[in-house]
Amino acid sequence: MLIGPRGKRLHDFTVKINDNTISQTNSTKHLGVYIDDKLTWSDHITNLEKTTSSSVGIFYRIRRYLNERALKSLYFNIVYSHLQYGIGAWGGVGKTSLRRLNVLHNKIVRPMAYSSFRSELDPLYKYLNPLKVDDI
Repeated sequence: MLIGPRGKRLHDFTVKINDNTISQTNSTKHLGVYIDDKLTWSDHITNLEKTTSSSVGIFYRIRRYLNERALKSLYFNIVYSHLQYGIGAWGGVGKTSLRRLNVLHNKIVRPMAYSSFRSELDPLYKYLNPLKVDDI
């Protein structure tokens, strides 16, 4: 994969190693982070949207069977860890891309606190303070 300026097509060329042709790709996954050839991180954001959106239904169904501590622990294991991994690299993307992730994240936070979809989010995010060592 070659990384080039946005909007410009890089020249096509072939790389051969021991008579094996290596094809050029637009995106690759390295250590769990999807890197595209324009560094827009769109493939990584799309993957995060898939994993986060699949968790929304889980939290709606499971919230009545778990106590607060177990629900927070599940949140930090399933959702938060994916959102925080590699954020130093992809965290500087545009507001439009991050807004989609934020909306999905809000859909998970609200059922955890048993609040309606129109409720204020600031108190709900305070609810998600990370677990202290004493809580485990």
